[in-house]
Formats: sequence, structure tokens, C-alpha cells
Amino acid sequence: MSELGQHLKEVREQKQISLEDLQRTTKIQKRYLLAIEEGRFDTLPGLFYARAFVKTYAEAIGLDPEPLFDQFRDELPNPRKEAVELPSRSERAKPTSVPNKRKKVSSFMPALISVVFIGVLVVGVWLGAQWMAQDDKGVVTPEDSGENVDADFGNSPASEEEPVEATDPLVEEDSVEEQPEEPEEQEPEEPESVATLSFIETKGITSYFEIVGTDEFDVRVQLSGNSWVDIKNGKGNTFYAGQPSDGEEIVEDFSAEEEILFNFGASQNVTLFINDKEVELPIEKNQQKINVRFSSQ
Repeated sequence: MSELGQHLKEVREQKQISLEDLQRTTKIQKRYLLAIEEGRFDTLPGLFYARAFVKTYAEAIGLDPEPLFDQFRDELPNPRKEAVELPSRSERAKPTSVPNKRKKVSSFMPALISVVFIGVLVVGVWLGAQWMAQDDKGVVTPEDSGENVDADFGNSPASEEEPVEATDPLVEEDSVEEQPEEPEEQEPEEPESVATLSFIETKGITSYFEIVGTDEFDVRVQLSGNSWVDIKNGKGNTFYAGQPSDGEEIVEDFSAEEEILFNFGASQNVTLFINDKEVELPIEKNQQKINVRFSSQ
């Protein structure tokens, strides 16, 4: 048994806290708590989590973890530091917005009106030509009438052979040429507020997201294999820390929180849902962190 583990166990027993109570408080499985007390850090899911486990254990029994780290630094494993990539700033995800609902006049309407106008004009010209042709056939020449050419044609009665049009084609043409009134353009409706989960950027193994336009922050984590899951809020309070089994689900409601940090080991076996929508993990690494900032306004 290591000196660090012996010290933690003595403090726990002095405060009459059982391993079962500590497991419920820290969400760390009992076998890992026992491994910490016995100094068997190699049995933990990974050496990277040794300091996190010890920190959570110490806080649960009322100890400040920082002095412990300084005092027993030789006992704690020193995992290989993972190289940190500094990619260029990712483009901010653009939330999908609801388009304005506006009725517009079809783009082909002016062309259609022009075609109709030309058609009506052609029909009017044709009717006028027909009318004048009929009028020429009904004209009485001086030889046929036997009257003096100097007679006042304006006072002579109309020839019976002269056709009488029922309607004036020019009047009909004018009436047809009237263009239809364009429909009144309706006022655009205000776009509705849309709840969005926006990707902001990735720094190292931490990807940052933001939720806006809703007052709900429901989380569901599904496991398809062995993994390690650690969930904390922006103040460092732990909601879950452990190694869930294959097929297990972790369900939490963080509507009262402003920031949540997810820490996934073997992230390829983890599926994260926020407000029933799957969140695509931005990077392909065995371990990665997802930081979600939430605002209900």
C-alpha cells in the first residue's frame, strides 16, 4: 500500500465514510477506489485518469488535492504528455434559420403579360382588316347608283348590302388590352426563433460548442464498447466519472447549468446526444473533450 493511498484511507475511515458511500458520491467504481488506496494505479482505465481519480477522491473526503499532489508527486504516475495540435481556427457553424415566408410574383409573369398583349394586338389588327374588307365590298359606285357624282354622300342612306358589325372591334381591342392587376405583395413574416447547437472551434483535444435559442439542455451518452466518461460543470463539480459498460446509457438534464465539459476515453465507442440530436465528434482521437456553453436566452 502506498503512502498516498494509506493517507486517503485513514482520512476516509476517520470520517466514517465507507467505500460504498464514496462510490455514490464520486461516481467512481469501488474497485478503482480500492486500487487508489492500495497504490495500484496501473489497474485504472488509464494513467491519464490517475490524477483525476485522486483529485475526486480527495475532494469527496474533504481534502485539498493540490497539497497532496505536491507531497506525493513521486507516487503518482506521470503519463506521457500528448502532443497538442494547434489547428487553424475552424469556421463557426452557421445555424440553420427558418426562411422568410413571402409570396412573390413569379418571374415569368412579365413575359406572360407581354405575350398576351402581343396576341391581343394581332387579333385586333386582324379583326380591323376583316372589318375594312367587308366595308369595301359594300361601297356603291356612282355607275351602280345612277346618281350624280356631286351628290352629298353624307346624306345618302346606307346601302342595304353594307354589313353592320354587331360590335366595334376597336372598342373590343381596347377592352382586351387591359392588363391584369398585379397581386399585392404581402408583408414578410418575422422568422421564428430556432434552437441551434453551433460548433465554435477546436483547441488541442478540446472542441467548443454553444447552445442558443432554447431553455432545454438534455444529454444522453450511449456506449457501444469499453470507454471512460467524465462529466463536469464549469465550476468543476463532477456529475459522472467512471467506466460504463457496453450498451449503457447516461442521461442527464443540465438545463440549470451554464457550461458542461465532457471527457471521453476511447471516444470511438461514445455517441453523444444533446436535445435528442446526435453531436458529431469533431476530431478522431482516442481521448477528446467536448465543452458546451449553454444560454437559455
